[in-house]
Amino acid sequence: MIIVIEGGDQAGKKTQTELLLKVLKKRKIKTALFSFPDYTTPIGKEIQKYLGGKRKFPPQVIHCLLAANRWEKLHDILAAQSKNSVLIMNRYYQSNLIYGLANGMKREWLVNLDVGLPKADLVILLDVTQKESFNRKKINRDKFEKNEKFIQKISKIYRITAKKEHWKIINASKSKLEVHKDILQVFTKKIGL
Repeated sequence: MIIVIEGGDQAGKKTQTELLLKVLKKRKIKTALFSFPDYTTPIGKEIQKYLGGKRKFPPQVIHCLLAANRWEKLHDILAAQSKNSVLIMNRYYQSNLIYGLANGMKREWLVNLDVGLPKADLVILLDVTQKESFNRKKINRDKFEKNEKFIQKISKIYRITAKKEHWKIINASKSKLEVHKDILQVFTKKIGL
């Protein structure tokens, strides 16, 4: 089973994926965690330079790089799938779709970049207000995080897509333990525990 934790910047994805991993391992459920973009790979390093303002790419190129970053990890994802019951993804192909749509790319083109990757079984959107996002991180924001209008657009597209695609939406402006509890509830219901 692949669970994807999605959301805009500073929604708590890293915190929540790590909390979920800890709980599942405690429950003796074999689990692996992946985070995208993965900055440890050659393509991931280029993405990091772009987000830090050290590289310039047209939108098509950065979205191809984001997809290529997942393809770089395909072998690891498949290997982890064969050894674990659950894979948790801190962002996956869904975020490339959302950010790509916000950048004016065509949905079909974006979706086709990831055709063939293992599909998500459950997508959880951590929905956070723009104000809360900025309160959580005021400095050292990356290229996407600095533009307030873009962040508003991202939030709107996330919500619309989540409803259309039947993703689970969780209010991530609550305390991290309340959000964690909500995620566990959604997860438990999905696997029928």
